[in-house]
Amino acid sequence: MSTALITLSDLQFAWPGQPTLLDIPEFTLERGQSLFLKGPSGSGKTTLLGLLGGVQQAASGRVSLLGEDLGRLSSSARDRFRVDHTGYIFQQFNLLPFLSVRENVELPCRFSRLRSTRACERHGSVAAAAAALLSHLGLADEALQARRADSLSIGQQQRVAAARALIGQPELVIADEPTSALDTDAREAFLHLLFTECRAAGASLLFVSHDQSLAHLFDRSLSLAELNRAATPAEV
Repeated sequence: MSTALITLSDLQFAWPGQPTLLDIPEFTLERGQSLFLKGPSGSGKTTLLGLLGGVQQAASGRVSLLGEDLGRLSSSARDRFRVDHTGYIFQQFNLLPFLSVRENVELPCRFSRLRSTRACERHGSVAAAAAALLSHLGLADEALQARRADSLSIGQQQRVAAARALIGQPELVIADEPTSALDTDAREAFLHLLFTECRAAGASLLFVSHDQSLAHLFDRSLSLAELNRAATPAEV
């Protein structure tokens, strides 16, 4: 059995009317691995994440997650596959402000029967799974979990976003610049919590940032410039 979670080959992508942004001959992410991917703004990092998650489609080449060629799936099938197997932590967190903290964490299980089933098998219910993740990430207080998500501090919202990405044990967790609003100590503390929860879930972590000071914390570090043959802004 292959140990690769993601394999990518001969991928090319360009936005309409624009030159080629990504030209990547090969990329692999192993199961259970944490990978730091760095690159300057505008170099295509977020676009690559969209391709790996099936949000965008490549002009050519193959993107495979868990052995499934995402390019061969219909748009609706890609959406289902993505929510079943991928958790996202966005730079702006993208929490729904009108929902409670716990309701935000439970959201993926509303759209994925697989993740709901996994959460229930491990914790007895989706609500219990959300509460357990929040507790592990330092948000154990029940009154806090019942508050609106937009009433929390930036650091607390970040942990809620991580819990939402991790619920139901997706095989892949993608984090797109999630620590950019935090100071150095808070960044490292958050990352250690994230690593712990990814290991507990058996998830691979693909972490994208321009902050090279974090790279040593990961199993593997890559620059997008090492992968991409297309001309992009110089690394900073």
